[in-house]
Amino acid sequence: SSFMVWDRSPQMSYHRPVLGKRMNEAEQQPMLHIDDADDVNRNNIDFYNQRSRIVHADAEEKMIFLFDYRGKEKGEECIHWKHLKALKDGNKWGVLRHPMVLHFINERLIECAVFYLAHIIAFFSFLLLLSSHIFSKDTFKDVLVTLFVILFLFFMMLKGAIKARISKSISLWFVIAYAFNILTFIATLAYVWLPHLFEYDDFHQEVKTIILWALPIIAVMSAWVNFLYILRKSPYGIYIFMMVRILKSFGHIATIWIPTLIAFSFAFHLILRDSGVEPWESSDTYQNSTTLHKLFVILQAVTKTSTMMIGEVDADNILGTRQWIPSILVLIFEIITVILLMNLMVSLAVGDVNDLRNTSQDKILRIKLNFVIEALQLSEAIGISALSSLCTNPTNNMLVVSYEGGYFAKTDETISRIFDERRESIAGQAPPPSHLGFGGMMNPSSTSDLVFHLGFSKERLRMRLCRRPVLGRSQNVHIDGCTLNLIEAPESGIPEHKSSFAVPDNEASCMRKAKQWLIGLDWHAYLELY
Repeated sequence: SSFMVWDRSPQMSYHRPVLGKRMNEAEQQPMLHIDDADDVNRNNIDFYNQRSRIVHADAEEKMIFLFDYRGKEKGEECIHWKHLKALKDGNKWGVLRHPMVLHFINERLIECAVFYLAHIIAFFSFLLLLSSHIFSKDTFKDVLVTLFVILFLFFMMLKGAIKARISKSISLWFVIAYAFNILTFIATLAYVWLPHLFEYDDFHQEVKTIILWALPIIAVMSAWVNFLYILRKSPYGIYIFMMVRILKSFGHIATIWIPTLIAFSFAFHLILRDSGVEPWESSDTYQNSTTLHKLFVILQAVTKTSTMMIGEVDADNILGTRQWIPSILVLIFEIITVILLMNLMVSLAVGDVNDLRNTSQDKILRIKLNFVIEALQLSEAIGISALSSLCTNPTNNMLVVSYEGGYFAKTDETISRIFDERRESIAGQAPPPSHLGFGGMMNPSSTSDLVFHLGFSKERLRMRLCRRPVLGRSQNVHIDGCTLNLIEAPESGIPEHKSSFAVPDNEASCMRKAKQWLIGLDWHAYLELY
């Protein structure tokens, strides 16, 4: 189990160790403190701290965040998709995890929830239609599948054109995913319309049969992979990440699994090929067969052995030969593969799943951030009112988060006065005092903090961490069944609103709550240090 202890009192602050040279250099840099949309660097966390306030409502077990998204021009906001892309390209994940930026991303995600749900329904309908097409074919289904493919290709081409026009460089992963989708749709169209083309002649029937047998398998399996790819942004996306993580672990252990599989496959084939046990054929049949058939016999032996490795040993047929060597070989096979190797793979999978639970929100944030950037680019490039609302709708300036992770957002016009008063009070003043260190963090010598000392009953217990800190990186420390999850992060830096502030009621509609559940962020995973 993993845990984190923190204090929500206003005096509590968290300090990340910084090298002395970097701290001194940061203290000498001028601190921008005037809230101007053009003068302040949006890649600096100070910009978002100045436009944010926090209220700790401990009695209601809630935190209230107040944000100022107003830009320099009327109707504009201070955060744009270009700023998000610049932060992502610069690996400024410490800034991207700021509540003001996360709230902006979350609001855009909620506005995209209807389109995302339509995408899920459309592709799931396409997958069902493609699967049902295998059992019963007619012209109506052919036309319907073709229309789905044309619709998906249109949006893919549109997305690729916008990506190529706006982005200076395109990632390799985008090219691979784009090519995979194109091949999927080509295989689908070929599966639907090639049977009509093959009806015009009777030549090469065996080749045509193989093609018509392989195309639906490729089309359905690739459509299934694409559907799982779409579901990554859903509440069940973590399970897809678990599948991918386990697959990567299997790739690492394949260096042991594949040689073991090949060795026992040929051993069983050598001993049982004349025993009459399926699928091992007799040596005479094997010698008189073609090269293609020999390869197929080897494939059957490997496939049979792989099914035996997962527990289906099927020892009755082998023991029915009543020979010493096959019986001993089965016993060795069970010990090495079924007991040792399979338990090793299961233990690795369990460990990967536990590690992924601690880091899954970072992966999901990356995916949803890319989705928001692409959605905003698309809405800006296309002059359709239904899509352009993503850029024109104002962001709610109040966020209420409970300690259990639930949240709601609303707009309060009176919040703007809080930031207007501060702008007037700091205009013309000197830069902030030098006790602010790197990234707006308080120097340990300039403030009174609450320090928690961890005592370990076990002697000679040491903790080793990397010297160079990386924001957002997770360090796991295992101590006799207990796991400490240490996440490097800067101090909050958000000023606390001292005036009395009543906790508003949750007036969110059922539709908005459903959108938050479908694609919204998990705030409990990001606000542990605030």
